[in-house]
Amino acid sequence: MLLCTTWKARPLSPEQTNRMMDTWGKIEADTAGRPGLERLCWYLYADGSGGLTVSEATDEAVASAFGLETALALGEFIEIDTRVVYDLDSAM
Repeated sequence: MLLCTTWKARPLSPEQTNRMMDTWGKIEADTAGRPGLERLCWYLYADGSGGLTVSEATDEAVASAFGLETALALGEFIEIDTRVVYDLDSAM
């Protein structure tokens, strides 16, 4: 299952930015060692307003847990939207 997560930056103070980066680093370390989840790409918008990732999850439980944990940890700092997506061949 492919997951496309987009995020939009919220206005943050320098202290909030530091806390967000610390939190994000912990999520990244956890994600790298999590079986059943792999990030395929990560892009940032050129204007710095947000970005997107595409990840592959082996099943719904892994995808749901990852989405919930990420939203709870980073929701204070960024607006997050995750959706299941298909590659063109699968969609057709």
